[in-house]
Amino acid sequence: MAASSSQATARAHCKSSPIVLLSLAVALTSLAPHTAEAQPATASTHRQTTYPFNIAAGPLDDALAAFARQAGISLIYSAQQLRGLRSTGLDGRYDVTQGLGILLSGTGYRAARVEGGIRIEANPSPSTSLLAPVLITGTHNATTEDSQSYAARAATIGKTEQALIDIPQSVTVITRQRLTDQNLTTLSDVLENTTGVTISEVADGGRKFYSRGFTISNIQYDGVPLSRSFYAVGNSFTASTAYLDRVEVFRGAQGLFEGAGQPGGSVNLVRKRPTADTQIRVETRAGSWDHLGGMLDAGGALNQDGSLRARAVLDYDDKGSFIDKVKERNTNLYLALDYDLTPDTTLGAGVLVSRLRSTPFFGGLPRFSDGSDLGLKRSTFLGADWNQWDRNETQVFADLTHQFNSDWRLKIAASHARETSITSALDATGAVDPATLTGPKRNAWNYDKSSEHFGFDANINGRFSVWGMPQDLLVGASMSRLTSSDRIEYNSNYAPLDVFNPDSGIAKPDVFPDSQRLSRYDPHVQKGIYAQLRSSLTEDLTLITGGRMSWFESRYTTQAATWSDVSKSKASAEFTPFLGAVYALSPQWALYASYADIFEPQTATTQDGSILEPIVGANYEAGIKGDLMEGQLTASLAVYRIDQTHRAVQDYAAGPICNGGYCSRAAGKVRSQGFEAELNGELLPGLQVAAGYTYNRNKYLRDPDREGQTFSEETPRHLLRLWSEYRLPGEWNQLSMGLGVNWQSALTNGISNLRRPSYSVWNTRVAYDLTSNWTAALNVNNLFDKVYYEYPGYIENRNNYGTPRSFMLTLRGKF
Repeated sequence: MAASSSQATARAHCKSSPIVLLSLAVALTSLAPHTAEAQPATASTHRQTTYPFNIAAGPLDDALAAFARQAGISLIYSAQQLRGLRSTGLDGRYDVTQGLGILLSGTGYRAARVEGGIRIEANPSPSTSLLAPVLITGTHNATTEDSQSYAARAATIGKTEQALIDIPQSVTVITRQRLTDQNLTTLSDVLENTTGVTISEVADGGRKFYSRGFTISNIQYDGVPLSRSFYAVGNSFTASTAYLDRVEVFRGAQGLFEGAGQPGGSVNLVRKRPTADTQIRVETRAGSWDHLGGMLDAGGALNQDGSLRARAVLDYDDKGSFIDKVKERNTNLYLALDYDLTPDTTLGAGVLVSRLRSTPFFGGLPRFSDGSDLGLKRSTFLGADWNQWDRNETQVFADLTHQFNSDWRLKIAASHARETSITSALDATGAVDPATLTGPKRNAWNYDKSSEHFGFDANINGRFSVWGMPQDLLVGASMSRLTSSDRIEYNSNYAPLDVFNPDSGIAKPDVFPDSQRLSRYDPHVQKGIYAQLRSSLTEDLTLITGGRMSWFESRYTTQAATWSDVSKSKASAEFTPFLGAVYALSPQWALYASYADIFEPQTATTQDGSILEPIVGANYEAGIKGDLMEGQLTASLAVYRIDQTHRAVQDYAAGPICNGGYCSRAAGKVRSQGFEAELNGELLPGLQVAAGYTYNRNKYLRDPDREGQTFSEETPRHLLRLWSEYRLPGEWNQLSMGLGVNWQSALTNGISNLRRPSYSVWNTRVAYDLTSNWTAALNVNNLFDKVYYEYPGYIENRNNYGTPRSFMLTLRGKF
């Protein structure tokens, strides 16, 4: 399918890094077909693997799009320049060079290898001038590996590949290059460096992610959403980012494609895929606090014609912490296969296994009873030697893509994740009396969590014309299901604690008599059908309309020794609309505006016993986006307002008639509004920049208890994320240097009234290409060793120091 001048930039082949699976790399290398040297002056340096082609005679741009899809490669060309040219087609098995030669025969064009793909250009002629090229690829078009760029012109978080400039909402793509340069090895690392996203650590070690003042409750895996944020401990992801090509972060309401949730945003984790070319990436790393690790990434074709391709990533990480006793060991194994059933049909499948073993410290540090800081060392550990947190995560996924023709495509995808978490820990709570220096008590607890997530999505996407104007239609259906079992038991006030001289050798209790309970989600399920139409009203104006019908049901039960509780929520045929418009000011700039909403079922009941109607989160947004320097730099400026209505508030007028307490009514309203500015890509020759600034204000508009107060205390008024990397020119070209800062304004905890001042953390990097295949890099985080608390905690606990200055040395190779 040919692309317009705003179609996505893609990079079609593979990737990054390694350690101990050398045997698998050797096996893949031996299985891969031996190939000839590339032709020096024409089509490509592509290895001469042959592919089965079945391309009918017709317009040249359609033929090239089909060729790219069937070969799984990247082609760069201008669809406008090729308009009116035809190809005689291609039928049979050819390598890339031969096939392109036949397709382009007699057209006056040739193929030439350039960085990031193969460029279709006019044969040299004094009268010929090329228009700005557009990158057209086969499959996995938005791939960012080997792009060497912080700019990604395309995203797939909207089910199909779309140029960022064509999406009338805010999307940030963290490319593989950024993940590598900044050593963003966990999802928390990534989101801590993403425009508009903040993170809050809960008492039991998990983390919650926020965007525009609301929790991000859904995580997508290659576009299939799973509910990963429905626990008291928040998210506790195990998998590293070693297996990811990119992370797409969507800000605003994503109800059209996800159904129920909050209006802050969504995250799409896009996996690396197998490649036809054999390649190996290796990485070793060593850093502060006995940090050692490495990765091996190997892939290639497993048969002669390249129709069966494999990818394997093994990542191992063993590290201590600036906090005494704290450490973790994380092992991740990712295996994926792609098989071309026909030239138009590809089946993909894979598995990710993650195992994390750690000694954690939960709960943070207390304060003096007057709220003042204890001044404890950042290394202070208030836990026990027997603290243990073992997490297992296994994901299995599969997808099937079928291209009916150059206009219509079907995709079916499913993802399944199972996670278990077993925890035994000692933490501390209680304010310290300034006079006696006593007060905190130790609590011992066990926690056993297990859950299963399943997601499925099937959609068909195609284009047609109405009165000569292009139309793109997407129609699909999806479902997701969560079941979980959480068992928790406490031994409160297990022992007194001297926070200035803590003893980690305290024995583990034999019994846990307090607050034993079992909680379950069974089920938490939603289904939906959706449709979206992109209509070109004029050459410059595109209207996007869409809607979703959702069915949702959730049942959460808690059984304790002396009490039990059941919370239910349900929504039937809940309609979620979407409306957006994009106006192209030029090929590089576009204005946009959109309305999107999302619903969130409630469990509170009215005085007649009925469950409240769902909360509705409406996102209004307008802005401008730029796709500059032939896709090497993207820019955006957005203003937004989110109104969340129908929130449960206490019905004081009815009196305390609901089990001795007040009933609820759906009358609450909160508002979050602000603006965002973002820049990603090559700002100047050799200078890559990823910069984002967010301004946000949020408050309760209607609430009998909190009207006028701040709604999200985890969201700062000002938030800046900045990272830059500069590769020196000329004879110093092997050397690159990075510098960045994360800054956020002050936060106040409304319960404790504690204020965490604004702070900035500077990070830097120096990298040197030892050879064309090997690069050594030194990353230094918190360059100036800033001492700060991450969040405004409580008098009793939850005061967590930010990480001190740390070093990481990496050695990376590619073959």
